[in-house]
Amino acid sequence: MKKENLRFMKAVMVLMACALLLAPALQADDTQEADAKAYKQAYRLIGEAKWGQAVKAMEDFIRTYSRSSYVDDASYWRCYANEKLGTSLENVFGCYENFISTHSKSKWVDDAKSNMIRLAHQLAKMGKPQYEARVKSMEKDEEQEIKLAALYALEDMGDEQALTAILNIYNDTDDPKLRGRIIYMLEDFESPQAFAKLKEIALSEPNVELRRKAVYTIADTESEEAVGVLTQIIKTDKDVKVRKTALYALEDVDDESVIPILEDIALTETNVELAKAAVYTLGDLEYEAVIPAIQKVIKNGKTIEVRKAALYALEDTEYPAAVSILRDVAIKEKDVALRKAAIYAIGDVETKEALAALQEILNSTDELQLQKACLYAIEDIGGADATKYLYQTALNATHEELAKAAVYALEDFVEDENDPAMLLEIYRKSKFFSVRKAAIYSIEDMEGPQAVKALVEILKTEKDSDLKRVIVYTLGDTESDAAVPVLLEIALSDESVKVRQAAVSALGDIGTPKAKEALIQILNKK
Repeated sequence: MKKENLRFMKAVMVLMACALLLAPALQADDTQEADAKAYKQAYRLIGEAKWGQAVKAMEDFIRTYSRSSYVDDASYWRCYANEKLGTSLENVFGCYENFISTHSKSKWVDDAKSNMIRLAHQLAKMGKPQYEARVKSMEKDEEQEIKLAALYALEDMGDEQALTAILNIYNDTDDPKLRGRIIYMLEDFESPQAFAKLKEIALSEPNVELRRKAVYTIADTESEEAVGVLTQIIKTDKDVKVRKTALYALEDVDDESVIPILEDIALTETNVELAKAAVYTLGDLEYEAVIPAIQKVIKNGKTIEVRKAALYALEDTEYPAAVSILRDVAIKEKDVALRKAAIYAIGDVETKEALAALQEILNSTDELQLQKACLYAIEDIGGADATKYLYQTALNATHEELAKAAVYALEDFVEDENDPAMLLEIYRKSKFFSVRKAAIYSIEDMEGPQAVKALVEILKTEKDSDLKRVIVYTLGDTESDAAVPVLLEIALSDESVKVRQAAVSALGDIGTPKAKEALIQILNKK
C-alpha cells in the first residue's frame, strides 16, 4: 500500500476514535438535564414579564428540584417576580431577606441586598422606618465596596496625587477594613511619604490588628529603614502580638544585619514567647552567621524553653554541622530535658549521620529516658538501617524497658510493610514477658488478615496462661471471623479456666454470626 494511502487510513482511524470519544459529550450536550430545562422555561416567563406565571413556575421548580444548582436562581427570581406582581413591599422585603439567609453564597446576593435597600427607603416613606434600620449595615457595605473600587483605581495610577488621596481617605475613615486595605496598598508606593505613614501606623495606631498589618507591610517594602522601625516596635510596643509580628517580619527583610538583633532579643528578652519567636526567626534565615548566634542561645538562653527552641531552630537551618552540634548537647549538657530535646531534633534531620549520632548517644548514657528518646528519634528517621537497629535492640537489650520501647518504635515500620515476621521473632526469642506482650499488641495494631494469622499461630503454641489470655483478648479486639475457630477450641478445651473465660469474652467482642454460633456451641456442650 502506498504511503499516501497509509497516511489517509491512519487519519480516518484517528477521526473515528475521536468521534467515539466525543460522542458521549456531544450526546450530553444535546440532552440537557431536566432541572436545567425546567429552570429555563420558568426564567423565560421573567423575560416575558408574565409575573404571576413566573412566581408559580419558580415555586414549582424549587419544590420539584430542591437539590438543583439552580434553586438559588429560582429563589431570587421568585422574590423579584413577586415585587413586579405587586405583592406587599413588606413581604417582598422578607422574601429577599430569607433568600440572603438561605443562599448566602449565591451570585444574586448583591442584587438582593440592593433591592432590599431600595424597598427599605420606600417603606420608610410609608411610615415604616424600621426597615431602613435593618439595611443600614448593607448600605455601609455597598458604600465601602465603592470606596475600595476607587482606592484600587487610584493605586493603579501610582502617582503622588493618588497617594495623597489614599492617605486622606485613611485619615478620614474609622472603618478597620478600609484602613487595612489602604495599609497593604501603601507598599506599592515607593515613596518616603508612604513609608512614613506606615511607620506612623505601626507605632501609634490604636487598633492592634492594623498595627500588625503595617508591620508586615513595612517588612515587604524592602526599605533601608525597615529594620530600625521593626526593632523599635519590638522594644517599645505594649502588645505582645504586635512585637511577635515584628520579630517574624524581620525574616522578610532579608538582611544579615538582623542576626545580632535577633540574637540579643533571644538572649535578653524576659518574655519567653518573644524570645522563642526571635530564635525561630533566626532558624529561618539562610545565612551561615545564624549558626554561632543559635549556639550562643543554646548555651546561654535564660530559660530551658528558649534553649530548646534554639535546638529545633538549629535543626531547621539544615546546616551540615547541625547534627554534630546537637550530638554534643545530647552527650555533654547537664540538663536532661535539654539533652532529650537535642535527641528529638536529631531525629528530625533524617540522615545517615543522624542515625549514627543517635546510636552513639544511646551507647554513651545509662539514662533510660534518654536511651528511649534515642529509639523514638530513630523511629522518626526511618529506613532499613533504622528498622534493623530497632529490631536488634528489641531482641538484645539487657534492660527490659529499653527492649519494650524498641518494639513500640519498630511497630510503625512493620505496619508499613504489613509483615509481622519481625514482631513474631521478638515474641519467640525475648526473655522479657512485657516485651513479648508488647510484640502481641503491636501485631494487633497492624490489623488485617496477616495480623490475625500471626496471633492465631502464637496462640496455638503458647504455654504460659497469662500470655495466652493476653493473646485471646487481643484476638477479640480484631473482630475477625478468622479468630473464631481457635477461640472456640480454647474455650472448649484449654486447661486454664481463666483462659477459657477470656476466650468466651473474646468471642463476644467479635460479635459476628460465626462468633455467635461458637458461643451457642459452647452453651450446648455436655
